[in-house]
Formats: sequence, C-alpha cells, structure tokens
Amino acid sequence: MERKLTFKMVSLSLALAMVASGCNAAKETSSKTSEQESKVSNDPITLTFFTAQNSVYADESGFDNEIGQYIKRKFPNVTIKHIHKATGQDYGDLVAAGTIPDIVLESSGNIISKIKEFDFANDMADLIKKHNFDLSRMDEAAVAQVRNANPDGQLWGLPFTLSNIVMFYNKDLFDKFGVPYPKDGMTWDEVYDLAKKMTRSVEGVSYKGLSMHPGVMMNYNQLSLTPLDLKENKAAINTDKWKTLIENYKRFYDIPGNEYTNIDDYPKGQMAIGIHVAEKVTSWYNANKDLKFDLASPPSFKDLPNTGMLPNTYSLFVTKSSKYKDQAFQIIQYLLSDEVQSELSKQGIVTPLKSKAIHDLYGQNLPQLKGKNTGAVYYSKNAQPAAPRAQGLVYYSVNTSKIFDNIYKNSMDVNSAIRSVEEESNIAIQQLVSQKGGK
Repeated sequence: MERKLTFKMVSLSLALAMVASGCNAAKETSSKTSEQESKVSNDPITLTFFTAQNSVYADESGFDNEIGQYIKRKFPNVTIKHIHKATGQDYGDLVAAGTIPDIVLESSGNIISKIKEFDFANDMADLIKKHNFDLSRMDEAAVAQVRNANPDGQLWGLPFTLSNIVMFYNKDLFDKFGVPYPKDGMTWDEVYDLAKKMTRSVEGVSYKGLSMHPGVMMNYNQLSLTPLDLKENKAAINTDKWKTLIENYKRFYDIPGNEYTNIDDYPKGQMAIGIHVAEKVTSWYNANKDLKFDLASPPSFKDLPNTGMLPNTYSLFVTKSSKYKDQAFQIIQYLLSDEVQSELSKQGIVTPLKSKAIHDLYGQNLPQLKGKNTGAVYYSKNAQPAAPRAQGLVYYSVNTSKIFDNIYKNSMDVNSAIRSVEEESNIAIQQLVSQKGGK
C-alpha cells in the first residue's frame, strides 16, 4: 500500500514537473516571440519627417538641434528626409507628389483638419503595446488633448513638446512704480488689480498694465471650452461660459490707457505684464536683451485654483501609409525618452513628461533664464480638454480672435461680437456639410 502510494506520488510529481517544464518552455517561447516582435531591423532605411508646425524647423539647423541630431545618434541606420511646411510643400502637395511622410509633427488644433483629412491617421495603440511605451509618464491632459481630437478615442499621435502659457512681467516697471511683483498662483481678479495699478502715463510715456493674445487665450482656455458643438454641426460660442471667459479678458482692455494692442510689443519695455506662450523667453529676449523680466504662473479663476490652460501640444504621428511604422515609432519613443527630453528642457522647451527632474532642468542652458522663476512654467495643472465630438461631424476652425476684432475694431458689444462670429461660422459649417453630402 505504501509502495503503491509512493509510486503514485512519484508519478504525480513527474507529471507536475513535465507540466511546469512545458509552461516554462511556453513562457520562454512567448518571451522570445515577444522579443522578436519588438526587435526591428537595423537595415539602412530612409524615413520622411514632415514638420507642419514650429517655424524653428524651417531652418535645417533648428530641426537638427531639436530632433535630427538625436535620431542620428541613436539610429545610425536611418537617414531622415526632412520636409518643413512651405509653399509647394504642404499636405496636399506631398500627397499629390506621392511623398507620404512616415512621421508628421503637427499641433493639437490641426489633428482633424490635417491628419485625418489627408488620411494620415493611424491608431498607435498596437505600437505602444508592442514597444512597451509607458503612457503613464506623460501629462494626462496633453495625451487627452490628442486622443479627444477624434470621436473614436484612438491615439493617433504622442505629444512631443508643449507650449505652456506663462505671465511675463517687467521688473523695471514694477520697481519704477513701487508695486510688488506678480507671483505664482494669482487669480484673474488679483492680476486685474495689478494691471490697473500699472497702467499709467508718466512724463508723456504711456505704460500698459497687461496684454495677452486673445486667440491663444481662447483656443487654450482654462474653462475647457470648445467653439464647436460636441453633438451637432454648428458653432457653440454663444453661451454663458464663453461670455464669462470673454468678459474676463475684455475687462483688462477696458482699463483706461490699457487699450487692445499687439502682445508682441512687450519687448519694447512699456508693458508691465504680458501673458503668452513660454517660448517667448527666446524671441522676446532676442528683441530686447536689456529687458529685465521674470515669470509667474498664468492667473486662474478663483473657483479653479492653479488650473492652467488647455495643453497646446506639438505631437508626433506615425502615418497610416508608412512602410516603417516600427522604426518610426521607435524614433518617437526615443525622442520622448528622459534622455532627450532632459536635453530639450535645458534649451527652454516644455516637456510633455510629468518628471519633476526634467521640469527642474527647464531653461538651464539659456542665459536669459538664469535666476528666473522657471518653476512658473509648470506651476499650474493643465486644464482637461473637452470630450470628443460625435461621429460624422465636420471640422471647422472657428476664428475666436475675431470676437475681439469685432469689439475693438468694429465697436460691437460682447453679445453682438459673439453672435456675429457664430453666425459666420455656422454658414461656413453648413457649406462644408453640403460639400460632404451630409446634413
């Protein structure tokens, strides 16, 4: 009895060992298969990289500085054919010539009108999974801004850099008038009070308290408003929330002496506060290297404390027709590595990664940011984008800037200015619908 039991136990042990061995073998095979799947050929190839945004890439040295050099270093087998958007080198021109890019750099606002319209859209979910790309490293709002651009919830691209909005302030003017400097975390009401104090005329010189870029401020607004209706083919700016947003901006230009003006006059030194994208730390500095400025986070609404703007992303897309999707994705993956993003951060380029270590490197290589409050760039949490629009709706770019043109150039009241832009937009939208045979 004991021997029979022992025999059975031995037999069972052998069977279990064989099963375990089989499982291990299966795991090894699965692991090898997975490893083989993620392995990409190192054969020499040429990839076409189309930059549809960011004027710095119009100069090949600009492209090489921010993108090209990193690809050459990591992928010596890849030759990059770079094309920057220009006359004769736009989406339609490339498609007509049969020059389909492998990678496209485009802004979040043009995903439907460009990436989808020219049939470049490609769901990157399989590539993300295959190459073990960790999406949790990235700013959730930035990823959502790209994902929510289409009704399918597919992720057609990955944010490469952001264009965060900050408050620039002229230290000389605040010192001159004995007014405390702006600081991080201020509300719009607090900044409005500052703007009133700083708007004045002294010895025949007019000083403006604050200026901003209305189009940018509305397109990437903190209230997560979209100018298009989410369920119907129509504009949706004649609403209470849009009026709240516009009235908030308008009150600054209603301050006597702080009339609506070009925000890019900021480097001239007669504007106390300028609210604009962070990359102005370079162009405004180059326009006036003697300007003593510093940074603070953008003002927020008091019921949305420390909420910044919607993320303005420059994203990278692997196109649907690329023959080298794996190689193209691996390049994007490397451009989003801590290594590359750290180098770009030092140059004053805003990263889409959540890493505080990379945030802390911001502007380290720029002399104009030495001793500045660079933490202002990441102080506020990005606003969450609106939900995707419904299937089958046409896309139209509503010119929200025209609302302010109507108010200050055409002497309209706010309601009339909004209504005029909405009516014009709806006419244009219906024309698009008719062209596409919809309703």
